[in-house]
Amino acid sequence: MQYFVENFIVPLVAKRRWTRVCEIGASVGRSTELLALLPSITLTVIDPCFDCDLNEKFAVNTHVTVKKGISLEVLPKLHDAFDCILIDGDHNWYTVYHELKVISDRDLLKQGGIVFFHDVEWPWGRRDMYYQPEMIPSEHRHDWAQKGVVQGQRKLSDRGGFRPEIAKATCEGGPRNGVLTAIEDFLREHKGEYDFFCLRGDFGLGIMYRRENLTNDLGFLTVKCKGVAYYVLTWPKWFIEVHFPSAVSWAKLLLKRA
Repeated sequence: MQYFVENFIVPLVAKRRWTRVCEIGASVGRSTELLALLPSITLTVIDPCFDCDLNEKFAVNTHVTVKKGISLEVLPKLHDAFDCILIDGDHNWYTVYHELKVISDRDLLKQGGIVFFHDVEWPWGRRDMYYQPEMIPSEHRHDWAQKGVVQGQRKLSDRGGFRPEIAKATCEGGPRNGVLTAIEDFLREHKGEYDFFCLRGDFGLGIMYRRENLTNDLGFLTVKCKGVAYYVLTWPKWFIEVHFPSAVSWAKLLLKRA
């Protein structure tokens, strides 16, 4: 998410002169630091602070307010609407779908505002990942295991793979499974209210715009155009990292020794 924030989201927030931003899922606060550099921003961060004490880290930053807790517990307590919201928290259908439901029901996104979602592509676009499986109601939780994910392989791998230490659905695809599926299910229930598209690379960035009026809706086309330009400029890096990881590792090692 940090790469998207630095190269796409922060310039867009600055261009549109947005002031109220909400970040759901901050981990150690790297994206938070980038957003907080914007001079007129008011940033609300929602995170359980498992990876870092964000309250301590941003204690002297008057632009940042940290709400320590789970998103589905904190969001219902918020009142004021945001210009944009970044969602990069628990990557599963139940959490993302219900985050969007709360945002919609409580009118937490301004008309003309945008929600950004990380991980809309492989591996979590169509497969649930659970930081805390016990927090997901059993009727919405898939069978899960702590095994690796291999691209192009529907079931989990017993040997190696991506992020074997994290709980995740044993099978990819199907109903109510994954971040992108959650977004699509929400949009299906709110036809005509939003526009949505994705940027590829770095696990994918979903961009959901809340429609306002004809002028601003047409203005969203410029965001799509910037998205296309961003993809054209960055896809070689993404392609090489995905398809030639050994070469990338070797190159990084060589640079360190140079």
